[in-house]
Formats: sequence, structure tokens, C-alpha cells
Amino acid sequence: MDGPRVLADMALELEQDRDPRSILERVSHYARLVLDADDAGVMRVVTRQKVETPAATTERVDQAHQLQSQFDEGPCLDAITGRATYVANDVANDPRWPRWGPAVVDIGILSAIGVRLATRERGYGSLNIYADRVHAFTPADVELAEVLAAHATTAFAAAERAAGLETALESRTTIAQAQGILMQKFDIDADAAFDFLRRISQHENRRLHAVAEAIVVQRNANARPE
Repeated sequence: MDGPRVLADMALELEQDRDPRSILERVSHYARLVLDADDAGVMRVVTRQKVETPAATTERVDQAHQLQSQFDEGPCLDAITGRATYVANDVANDPRWPRWGPAVVDIGILSAIGVRLATRERGYGSLNIYADRVHAFTPADVELAEVLAAHATTAFAAAERAAGLETALESRTTIAQAQGILMQKFDIDADAAFDFLRRISQHENRRLHAVAEAIVVQRNANARPE
């Protein structure tokens, strides 16, 4: 397979994709394809004892991830916490993960690569690639995996920032709408309306946006014709 060409095609696809989850799915697919692997996916850590799999080529990837969380060991977990790339070409006999290795063999995985997904400022998880044969990955494969991870991290970070900005804009718009409703209803100015929202938020222990959204939804419901 023409690895560089496939990577170039992937980079173009990722540049046009603005959905963070879709980006992770694409990268997982390409990782399996480029490295002639059997499975690939992304792990994100909630806590050391709880991980999630936001993207995977099959359900087995999440099984492999959950086993790492269960035993608190494994190349993908270490790729995140150790800030490095970990390769296991014979998981059953790798002394670094004596419990996870034999357990993951039971679901057919014999080799694995875990590559950290991170920018200089922030870690996002790990890109993990699995094969059903021993000695599946060469040093060249590891380099390709790291290039894939770099592309994935750049695209994912950009998409997440864009999504965050869009969410923030929607939140500000909703809060402004709620302020307008309160100003009209109680004949108060914008500052007083915002303070009213803030007090409700604190009293009910709810996010300001959620309070504002409830007011807007209620007003729209009342405005509908019978």
C-alpha cells in the first residue's frame, strides 16, 4: 500500500471535516488500513479507572480498552499517562502488562500500538491499533502511526475549538434572548435582567445557559397558538 499517498488523502479529508467525533472515526479507519491491522480506535481517560472509546472500527476495541482500565495497565493507557508510544508485538508474553496481555489474547488481539494524541498544551487520549498476529508491526509502522496521530491531533483540536466557539455563540445568543424577555416582562434594563438570571442560576445550582434556555423555551411555548 502507498502509505504516504493514503496519509495525504486522509489529511485532505480531515481538513474538510469539522466534526470532532467523525475525525476520530476517520483516523481509526485509516490507521487500520495503512498499518494492515485488524482493529483501531481512540481511548480517552475519564479517570485511571474509567476510560471511554469515542471511535473504533469494531466493538472489540472498546473491550481491549476496558480491560486496560480494569487491570490498570496496557499500552494504550500508558501512551496517555506516559506521554509516549508503546508497542507490543506479542502481548501474551510482554512483561510490562502481565494481566492485560493474556486477557486481550482471549478476544483475539496479539499485537498492539498505543500512540498519544496531544498538542503541546493538551492531551486528548491515544490512538490504538491492534492486530490478530504476533510481530505485526515494524518500526516503519510505528512511525506511520505517529504521523497519523499527529494529523489526528491537529484536526481534532481545530474542530473542537470551532465547536466550542459555536457553542459559546449559541449560549450567548440564548442568554441575550432571555434577557430581552425579562426586560420586556419586568420593564428592567439589560444589567438587571442578567443579574436576575445569575441569581436564579445560583439559587437553583444550574448553568446560566440552562436557565436562559428554559425561559426562552417557556416564552415560545406560551406564544404558540392554541
